[in-house]
Amino acid sequence: MINVRSLFVVPVLVALFAVAGCGSSSSSSDSSTAASGDVPQGGTLHVGAVDNPDHLDPAFAYTAESWEILEATNNGLLGFKKIAGDAGTEVEPDLAKALPTVSSDGKTYTFTLRDGVKFGPPASRAIKASDVKATIERLFSADSPGVGFYTGIAGAEEFQKNPTSAGISGIVADDAEGTVTFKLTKKDGTFNEYMSIPFSFILPKGTPNKDISTEKKYRVPTGPYAISTYVPKESIKLTRNPDFKAWAPDQAKGNLDAIDIKIGVTPEQAVNEIANGQLDWYLQTVAPDRLTEIKGRYPDQVEDYVRANITFFTLNTRKAPLNDVNVRKAINYAVDRDALVKIFGGQGAASENILPPTMGTAYAAHSFYPYDLPKAKQLVDASGTKGQSVEVWASNTDPQPKAAQYMASVLESLGYKATVKTLDEGIYYDTVGNQKTDPQISYNDWNQDFAEGSNFIDPLLNGDRITNEGNNNGSNIDVPELNSKINAALEMPLGPDRNKQWAEIDATMMKDYAPWVPFLNRRYPKFYGKNVKGVEFHGTFFELFPSVYLQK
Repeated sequence: MINVRSLFVVPVLVALFAVAGCGSSSSSSDSSTAASGDVPQGGTLHVGAVDNPDHLDPAFAYTAESWEILEATNNGLLGFKKIAGDAGTEVEPDLAKALPTVSSDGKTYTFTLRDGVKFGPPASRAIKASDVKATIERLFSADSPGVGFYTGIAGAEEFQKNPTSAGISGIVADDAEGTVTFKLTKKDGTFNEYMSIPFSFILPKGTPNKDISTEKKYRVPTGPYAISTYVPKESIKLTRNPDFKAWAPDQAKGNLDAIDIKIGVTPEQAVNEIANGQLDWYLQTVAPDRLTEIKGRYPDQVEDYVRANITFFTLNTRKAPLNDVNVRKAINYAVDRDALVKIFGGQGAASENILPPTMGTAYAAHSFYPYDLPKAKQLVDASGTKGQSVEVWASNTDPQPKAAQYMASVLESLGYKATVKTLDEGIYYDTVGNQKTDPQISYNDWNQDFAEGSNFIDPLLNGDRITNEGNNNGSNIDVPELNSKINAALEMPLGPDRNKQWAEIDATMMKDYAPWVPFLNRRYPKFYGKNVKGVEFHGTFFELFPSVYLQK
């Protein structure tokens, strides 16, 4: 998941695939958070956001901000436990009665829907098995950026090429029995995780195969809140879903009456407005140059979360001069990662790995590219590419433009003609993920969708996952032997042997192919209004709106 993922707190899966080892990385801002009956009810949470979320349609949403909102409004068959800490990575039944029954060969998953769970207005009807089938098929019909998670379903790729009314053959829905069966072409150790992320959040059958973010009649909720209004560049408002009835005893029912999100608030402005009581919350992180100040002045209102994140520049291997691996290696040698950490206000640790340290034994730190400008210049001289033009892309949200300018200065020092292009954050990731745009170098920030090493390697670096739109493999790296190794690892059971494969792929990808310039594992410092309580920081969804309340 782009960060404006895609990230994060470490997993309960740690025992299985040794992900995130720091339980302290996820936390609650109020350890006494209790059932909604024990805390103050009502009120409106006033939130700021720097720009529009990328989308408010589960099929298209792929940023931390949009997932944070959709977690409060929609649900899938399965879900991650809605709690801070390692336990928040555990998959549990959500709209399904129980975890799926899995066949002995690991390729057939059967779910049974809960009884009596309804869609909210305007549908206001029971959820059916056919809605589940239609939801997954819609991902393919609408060119969702999440289709790669579901191409292992039998018949999915054929349906994508030639949609038919029969749908995907490997999804069998029985409305009478309330069951949905998924038949896979091969084993996949993280299929339950795929069924827990927003791409699989269930919408009514008949939802159009297009982005419905701004179309209220199609924004149908299942969770405690509904997106009642969305005016791009202005505001988003969440209000209670009148048809919501909790289906699990520990399910958060929502304490707030409304969540009012004002769009167009800069990081600097957010700090000032939270300090003076105009805002309670900001969807983005604290302005880097204000963090030390507010930690000193408002220590009880600042939380500094650890997330499973890698921040990096993508080097497009299809575009000259970056189609030369030695040029890509040269740029890695020429980047002073500590300088970039300073640009980000010291909010994290320098890294040249693909995987973040929270991935347990899948993470093995390497240092193939110590800062060495003379060596970088030698590689560029030998490539014969000096003098070529290179454009660096970033969003216009601070400090990304500064990071892009730094990268441009590195390129200039190597003899290239470098320029910087910035876009509004609300459209940035859609734009750079489109092959028609296909920038040479682009800033990226990936956070976990789920806590397992594959989530940082398969969608981002598997050549089989390259798409024309919603392309997460922005480097367009396509190495057949590594693609095969990734695909083989996906079939392995979760555990140390599988983790070892991710660590090896991380090292080989960077040492031999250098498709990125990884530079930072970002933290997530947040500043809250003095009355905000009950914040649970979750590894995938960040703060959980339904647990929040306002101290009166």
